[in-house]
Amino acid sequence: MAKKEPPYIQELLSKNIRKVRKELGLSQQKLAELSDVSTNYIGEIEIARKFPSANTLQKISYAVGLKPYQLFFDDEEWESFDKYQELVSIKLKLKEAIDEDIESIIKEHLMEYSTNKNK
Repeated sequence: MAKKEPPYIQELLSKNIRKVRKELGLSQQKLAELSDVSTNYIGEIEIARKFPSANTLQKISYAVGLKPYQLFFDDEEWESFDKYQELVSIKLKLKEAIDEDIESIIKEHLMEYSTNKNK
């Protein structure tokens, strides 16, 4: 009897959970703790032997900082997501730099105003 292959969606989920877990440097045990499921169950999901319920899927996704639907991304969608995350990071760094510059300029002007006022 030939081994039955899991459906594509289950393989995709399995691959993505494993990928994200490893990228975050989490062991299966740590992910299980964060998700409030058993380590064995995480292992079963990662080898596509089990498919989690919606509730468990939500727990796992939140534990790794994603929305549940993101665990079903294919490679192309991950590339887009990674680019988006990079752009968000750049935006935050620019905002911090601009805020620091504005604060510095305001302090400088306040010091000048204070100095001129005391003359």
